[in-house]
Amino acid sequence: MTQNDIIKYLNSKYPFMDMLKPTEDIYASYDCENKNYIIEIKSRNKSYNPWIIEKKKFDSNIKKAKKLKKDFIYLTEYRTKILTWNINDLINNGYDFKWEKKWLPVSTIPMIGDVITGEELKSIGYLYEKYARRF
Repeated sequence: MTQNDIIKYLNSKYPFMDMLKPTEDIYASYDCENKNYIIEIKSRNKSYNPWIIEKKKFDSNIKKAKKLKKDFIYLTEYRTKILTWNINDLINNGYDFKWEKKWLPVSTIPMIGDVITGEELKSIGYLYEKYARRF
């Protein structure tokens, strides 16, 4: 599913929730928002447990969420299975993200045609499915 597909799906499945709107800035650290949440969406072609969250995005989105007085939701999708974690709630409950550095592929921005290869050392944490909400 694309990010827009996921946003449309959530808006149709939960019409009572304030509508999610995609961010207009392609360089934003999150993908959509409504009056209560900022949401980063990751659609993958493989299932993981645990899933990973980049510390750089984590820090940026937590800072933005606090500034906007919203919660930061991290959403992953694999073959139409959607999992979400409320990062603010995890932090408030003392969740251990088990931060570590790991060599991972360099990020790309396919919407503007960037093709970047190779790996870089990234600081990452882990999100276990047992702490996620399933859609």
